[in-house]
Amino acid sequence: MATSTINIRLDSDLKRKMEEVSSDIGLTPTAAFNVFARQFVAHRGFPFAVVAPVPTEREFADKMDSIYLSMRDGNVVEHELAEL
Repeated sequence: MATSTINIRLDSDLKRKMEEVSSDIGLTPTAAFNVFARQFVAHRGFPFAVVAPVPTEREFADKMDSIYLSMRDGNVVEHELAEL
């Protein structure tokens, strides 16, 4: 089977963790990406759910405080409130 090269950029810490986990399960990072690519093709998309993380209580409170302050200062119009 002919092979092709793909170049990707990763955060340095993510790359290090990828190499560590791959090694722990007896794979190279290249082999791990090949497994992912095959599953991506087989599922015609991600082979797992891709969802936004749920904010912590503190993150949610900070966001609500920010919205409140913006509203209090008159920086939000009615249609923006409906979209939040």
